[in-house]
Amino acid sequence: MLKLPEKFIEKVRSLLLDEADLFFEAITNNPVTTIRLNPFKKTDAFHSELDVPWTSNAKYFNKRPSFVADPLFHAGVYYVQEASSMFLSHIIKQISSIHNKQSIVLDLCAAPGGKSTLLLDHLNDDCLLVANEIIKSRVNVLEENCIKWGRSNVLVTNNDPKDFTSLTNFFDIIVVDAPCSGEGMFRKDKNAINEWSEENVQLCSNRQQRILTDVIPALKPGGFIVYSTCTFNTCENEDNVIWMEKEFGLKSIEIPFNKSWGIETASQSECENIYAYRFYPHKVMSEGFFISCLQKPIEETFNSLKIRETKFEKVNAKDLDILRDWVKDIDLFQIINASNTMYGLPQTLANKIMFLRSKLNVRLSGLKLGQIINNKLIPDHQLALSIHISDYIPSLQVEKTNALKFLRKDTFEVPSVPQNTYIVKYQNNALGWVKVMPNRMNNYLPVNWRILKDLKDLLEE
Repeated sequence: MLKLPEKFIEKVRSLLLDEADLFFEAITNNPVTTIRLNPFKKTDAFHSELDVPWTSNAKYFNKRPSFVADPLFHAGVYYVQEASSMFLSHIIKQISSIHNKQSIVLDLCAAPGGKSTLLLDHLNDDCLLVANEIIKSRVNVLEENCIKWGRSNVLVTNNDPKDFTSLTNFFDIIVVDAPCSGEGMFRKDKNAINEWSEENVQLCSNRQQRILTDVIPALKPGGFIVYSTCTFNTCENEDNVIWMEKEFGLKSIEIPFNKSWGIETASQSECENIYAYRFYPHKVMSEGFFISCLQKPIEETFNSLKIRETKFEKVNAKDLDILRDWVKDIDLFQIINASNTMYGLPQTLANKIMFLRSKLNVRLSGLKLGQIINNKLIPDHQLALSIHISDYIPSLQVEKTNALKFLRKDTFEVPSVPQNTYIVKYQNNALGWVKVMPNRMNNYLPVNWRILKDLKDLLEE
């Protein structure tokens, strides 16, 4: 039985009234596990699992499997994510500015990458996502998950919210999944219970307002901000939506949804003029979550940042021909050579990317292709996981045991094949590169990506 703080119990009872006991019973149950499938990487797995109702390509699991032991997880075929947070997908579909234009989207508090990869599912190749993580120690996992997803129209940055203040009127959509008191994660994270206090709730609310104050100037007039938390109290939720309306003139937007989904709307009677959506574990199959969408007032004229056109150095034809054998749509990329490493920036986004590289601390931008040495490309791991890789690259199809050996950065036996660089595939999805030579194999999986568990334990999970 969970030992919950008395003040938290009081607040839940005042919030949910006669449903409070159902809520407390629900958070003693085992957490629900859900995944979201990558629409750009195909698999026949999971077709029999129950669908998440408010988004496409998402599945419930009856029990939590070992994801670390599944090569498809490492290939970026799916992402493990709370079902409630996937409601962002439903909101994005309702926002007209995301469609048929070159939108620029900021995911401000992005690690570990669930909402960033979800946003990429809805962004065409002419749209740009800036996936930012404030905390330096969390950036690596964000970068890894964005690489796994395989898209090239994303920047991963490590910046404080105040660093975006100078990007006035720049973003069409800003997603702020704000650091919070974590009440919605109590049944998954017992430490969150121990850290809870009324004082901490107020500290979180103040921090959220500071973050929003720093980033709202970067939102274009007419643009949208999506604000979310994984907590239940109104101080961090509805109160902050009302504060954004009063402080910045934003207007909360109604998001139509199917009432059978079990989602609740804004909880306070005085909040009848705002639109916000709550996920309670006794109402939906997921953890607690709050989300609201607001629009910045539309202005007939406004000053937007001038992006100077970058003069790119022309790549020689020989190098371009080499790259053409590895990238199936190379002409859609602006190729740049930085410190003897070749990168591909989407042509329609290249100037914006270079502009942002001058303004932000960028950790990942575009598609890292590799190094050309002695007229041969030494391909980068990012290229292996990219959806832009050529269909004609030599590949080695492996079963699960050899896939896990590869992911442990071990070697494994291969059929008699010519000496060459090969892409290792599991169920037709790429895992990374190996080089096969007469007497040995080189496994090119990045060291920091390797699985540390013993192979025997992995195969038993």
